Amino acid sequence: MKLLKLYGWITGSMADFTKPFSENKALYNQARAFWNKLDNVSAIIVIIFLVLGIALAAYYYTQYNDKPGRRYTPKHWLFMLVLTVLVTFFVTWGFECWAVEPKINGASWLQLKIAFANALYAAGIYFVTSFVWCNCFRTNAYRFLKLRK
Repeated sequence: MKLLKLYGWITGSMADFTKPFSENKALYNQARAFWNKLDNVSAIIVIIFLVLGIALAAYYYTQYNDKPGRRYTPKHWLFMLVLTVLVTFFVTWGFECWAVEPKINGASWLQLKIAFANALYAAGIYFVTSFVWCNCFRTNAYRFLKLRK
């Protein structure tokens, strides 16, 4: 599935990525092949931010807050948000490097930008999951996102 367009705001297009290689046909073809391989695994990249964003928010609202001695403040929620961003960034980047090895100039930078965008998307999913959890499910966590008292 071609979902790399979801990251176009930070990566640009394939034309932007391949433009520096337009003078050298072999490098240009390598750059296009790299982009296409990355685009072919883009569905898994999207799944990474969805799963990690939801899973870490669910962990925060269940097991994390069931431990004794927790202070139920927004600080703990923010800690888990930062953890979600970092875990998503490194998992995405590791997956990209494993799935599509960067062999040309600029490929690693492109992968880092996608991993960064994925981490931001995971933060958004974490926030949405938290909002839904605070308003629809039981938890002993601090409910600062609750609409009604």
